[in-house]
Amino acid sequence: MYHNPQINSIYKPVFISRELYADQRKFRSLMEDYREKIILDLFSSQKKELIRIRNPRKRLSEAEIDSIYADWSCEKDTDLEGCWIYYPWSNRLLHILDKDEFIELRTTRNHYKIAPQEQIELSKRKIGIIGLSVGHAVAITMATERVCGSLKLADFDTLELSNLNRIRTGIHNIGINKCIITAREIAEIDPFLEIECYPEGITHHNITGFMTDHGKLDILVDECDDLEIKIYCREMAKSLSIPVVMETSDRGMLDVERFDLAADRPILHGLLNGIPHEKLKNIAPGDRVPLVMKIIDAMKSSHRGRASLLEVGQSISTWPQLASAVTLGGGVVTDVCRRILLNQFTDSGRYYVDLEELVANKLPVSASTVYSNPNKEFDLSRAIETTDNLPQHTRAIIPTESEIRQIVETATGMQSIGNDYPWKWLFRNGRLHLFHDTFRSYSFANYNNMAAHLALGAAYENVITECRNMGYEVETELSPSEDNPDLLAIIHFTAKNDSQAHTRTVTTNTEPTEDEITSNDADQHAPFQLDNRTYHLLQHAVESVSNTALQFITDKDKIDRLGRIIGECNLIMMLNDNGHHDFFERNMDWSTDNKTAHRRHGVISFGNSPAQLAALAIMRDKKVANAIKTIGGGNMLVESVQHAVGAAPCIAVVRLPKNGHHNFFSGGISAQRLWLQAEELGLTLQPLLSPLFLFARIESGDGLNDAEKDKLRELQSQFHRIIESDYQSSEILILKVTKEEKPVLQTPPHPLDEILFMVNNEF
Repeated sequence: MYHNPQINSIYKPVFISRELYADQRKFRSLMEDYREKIILDLFSSQKKELIRIRNPRKRLSEAEIDSIYADWSCEKDTDLEGCWIYYPWSNRLLHILDKDEFIELRTTRNHYKIAPQEQIELSKRKIGIIGLSVGHAVAITMATERVCGSLKLADFDTLELSNLNRIRTGIHNIGINKCIITAREIAEIDPFLEIECYPEGITHHNITGFMTDHGKLDILVDECDDLEIKIYCREMAKSLSIPVVMETSDRGMLDVERFDLAADRPILHGLLNGIPHEKLKNIAPGDRVPLVMKIIDAMKSSHRGRASLLEVGQSISTWPQLASAVTLGGGVVTDVCRRILLNQFTDSGRYYVDLEELVANKLPVSASTVYSNPNKEFDLSRAIETTDNLPQHTRAIIPTESEIRQIVETATGMQSIGNDYPWKWLFRNGRLHLFHDTFRSYSFANYNNMAAHLALGAAYENVITECRNMGYEVETELSPSEDNPDLLAIIHFTAKNDSQAHTRTVTTNTEPTEDEITSNDADQHAPFQLDNRTYHLLQHAVESVSNTALQFITDKDKIDRLGRIIGECNLIMMLNDNGHHDFFERNMDWSTDNKTAHRRHGVISFGNSPAQLAALAIMRDKKVANAIKTIGGGNMLVESVQHAVGAAPCIAVVRLPKNGHHNFFSGGISAQRLWLQAEELGLTLQPLLSPLFLFARIESGDGLNDAEKDKLRELQSQFHRIIESDYQSSEILILKVTKEEKPVLQTPPHPLDEILFMVNNEF
């Protein structure tokens, strides 16, 4: 940089003392002193313009104006009239009107949107601006409109090239403090405005002086990025009864806080109520995004704004702002401040001047839609017909109605995609039949009924376990009907020995099935390692189902890479039109009253960090997800998955044979046995399912675009290298193994009468 350090801090023009040009001799001496400077004599042109505006009833010709000027100046030395002003930073010496005539001429075209008396009243007012990026546009607009007579500017930062996307200045100012640049530009518009700069920025030490020195501010404009200062300056303004105005350059959002009229008004409209005061002084890094979201009410931000918020610290370094929005903000803030100062606007509140909403297509742009469900609702009469057409067996023993209800109830809390409970149980002819309700299970995640059959297999295993707990001996048939493939299993009750009944608890597997997006703060728990006995017991539980095998991955690098792959798959799922609907509308309950909890998990129950919960809330909006997809973002969500998975001491890989859809039903049985065994050992399992569901789609490409397919092929190749498997030998089910204590989700059971039918039975 070649800036002169002595010049860099100068922002006030030099008013040449009249004594230095009191007569022609002194004037010639003055001109000699400035001989090498740029001299601009603007006095006569300004004086002639003043003559024109003072005669509005006449359309004076140029000749008439020249004549009037000549009459006025005939006995005067015009070189000695008006003011001579020197601008050190640009080496310019200017000859202009004196103060009163300059202000009269410069503000004449404000009349009568601003009356002359109002202009005089405004010239007595003081405004302070903190933050000179957006604040630059505010300050320049205020000075141009002359809504005050004094401005205080504070910003510690210097101009960088990247700032020039929104700050209207020249590249020659790079490296100079932003408030110095702004003050210079104001001085070049109106040298008679009083400007005071705080190039060190606002601190706890100088904020009182900023607001009160040389007279208390009439308005504080906050455009700073520092959260602590943003909060502290409001607390100080409130104590001094100074109104605060803030504009965010997104959807034209404007905050007005009239602490001058309501001394008890909470700062930021009460959005920070309930947050301990000490947490607002030294804000932890993990709390910053949630806090920013509370302050700006992020769910009301623009879609691109919300998408960008997720990218801060990832693909971008700071909150983006556009010149058009900043320019609009400068106008809005100036307008509101003028009306506050003239007592024409007395309210507080949050307002939006949203150009995309005000100037929009008359017809809405067509949005993509999710798949419509092609499946029919469960047909009980067809199910009864199917069961009646099956070969009948001698009924050795028939459970009571209450026992059947108890047995089936063990399956009602089982986890499934979207908690949609894809099972129907029909007790008829002394047998219990398990049907797949394809209407309820239809979803993007449930490709080829993979997800549904996993859940159905797990529910079936729970029912069998409960039968044995109650002392029943049973025989089962899997997929017994060629005419109705939705009949997956029949359970025959062959005998009962009450003395053999025991009370082993059957788990209802309420852990999230799409939990790869969650972070359970595993780092807070002491690391543990599985011993050989634990490995053996878990392996035996899985391999008790024929043709299944269990593999453990304990290498930290492989676990971390798996976490990355799972995170990438999860992001693809969330950014896909139909996958997004599955995750946010079918899997998660965003209500606070928990009335729909029997359908979906409440978002809070996932145990995410505040920042991740905030990110999920942002991503819920489909337009935000589309914006993330457009910009190729979302790495924050991927990294949160990678961190959560990478913190695990072990990943369990269940290998299932490739033998059609039956392998996923068997996989569900195997997974449930593994789950039960892990629970007895004090372990926690989390299914990580997005790779399983997405990799299965690659060949057909159903529901995927070309970019998604290409990305998934790359991820699939990495995945199989890590687990040392080919693409043909087996299907893979991945589970994270930890020893974390997780709260069991209090998911109300699904109404039993909606999933269990007992038809014409004799008990």
